[in-house]
Amino acid sequence: MNYHFSELSVLEYANFENNHPQGNFVQSAEQKSLLEKRGENAALVGLKDDTGKVVAGALVTWAKVKLGNLFSIERGPLLDYSNEQLIKAFISGLTVFSKKRDGLFIRIRPNIAYAKYTERGKLIGDKNTTFVEKLNSLAADHQLPQIGFSTSCEPEWQFVKDLTEVDPEHVVKSYNRQAKYHLNKNKQFCIKLRKIGRDELPAFKRITQQTADRLHYHDKSLDFYETLFDTYGKKAKFIFAEINFKEYSESIEKDLNDIQKKLTEIAGADYHNISDLSDFSASAKRHLSEGIKTETALQKRLQEAKKMHQEAKHDIVLVSVALFVIENQEVVYLYSGSDEKYEHLFAPYEIQDTMITEAVKERIPLYNFYGVSGKFDGSDGVLGFKTHFNGYTREMVGSFDFPVQKTKYYFYRLFKKILHRQ
Repeated sequence: MNYHFSELSVLEYANFENNHPQGNFVQSAEQKSLLEKRGENAALVGLKDDTGKVVAGALVTWAKVKLGNLFSIERGPLLDYSNEQLIKAFISGLTVFSKKRDGLFIRIRPNIAYAKYTERGKLIGDKNTTFVEKLNSLAADHQLPQIGFSTSCEPEWQFVKDLTEVDPEHVVKSYNRQAKYHLNKNKQFCIKLRKIGRDELPAFKRITQQTADRLHYHDKSLDFYETLFDTYGKKAKFIFAEINFKEYSESIEKDLNDIQKKLTEIAGADYHNISDLSDFSASAKRHLSEGIKTETALQKRLQEAKKMHQEAKHDIVLVSVALFVIENQEVVYLYSGSDEKYEHLFAPYEIQDTMITEAVKERIPLYNFYGVSGKFDGSDGVLGFKTHFNGYTREMVGSFDFPVQKTKYYFYRLFKKILHRQ
């Protein structure tokens, strides 16, 4: 079989990526458009067989480094890695493509897992050493992921949940007890979710920025969120979680009236002042005691709700936000934030449950909570939250370098080593 390397049209590439098992938003046609809007160099390339069928593809970007351009493929290329002829043909074609554009070397980060771990860091199955050895035999250099959050590439450590065996009618049963507890607790707060419009992105940005400032990381700009909203269209879902204080208070008042009615039926309107319970049955005494405790708790909640309402100065308040990108192969939980004043409302749990349920119903096979640190010692709070929904951490196979200009490339590596030592 002969393979022919060329640039691909947006339509033929999108059709290929949308149906490829390794397809992901970082390798999507929409991502190319987003990168170009930000002034970056990008192209859609691939291999076709003798029949004209696309059998391999990638979104490739390039940027200036010392001695030439670095050509990068994040979470790709998309191809059958068991076919060595296909791999060689793709790299060969991309090398020619890169050389015409002053390419120094090509760096790929395939969308393939190297290892999988439980929430406590225990290895699940075997490491994917066969894949690494095969690709490393063709590459000049290979680097496995380092522990920690990456700022220079897409997350190399990810927490994911396999949805293929989740029952659409009983999604919550697939979570652990912490998630079940918080979701049950969350019901009392009347949190409502909705997809937002473009004009509401400044409010989205306000919450993500507050969260970034609190947790000491860099947030994306409003322009970034607006560009992503415009470029990804229906594939991007920006979610607001809001509390309506008026509805919340009315809900508490209804529950309070119901319990007070039951207490009155048991012991009369003056049930608070009863001192002699000898005429009551054991069951009535128990219901009276439990009912008064519930009444007290509801009264306290009502006071807290009214206080929050008064301090907020608005009937409806935004408490949490999240951004998801939806592909045929996976739903990616990309960015989020919460108002610290309302963290006790557990809105992020409802957001995750809603999106996981939607993914299951749409038969999307994977839910990607995205980046974690790769640390399993309890220091990664992000991992702690994500594990409540059950899943596993996957360590990706890392990066592989293929020289375009070999002599210059080895000088480049030597130069980098010298700088690193200094």
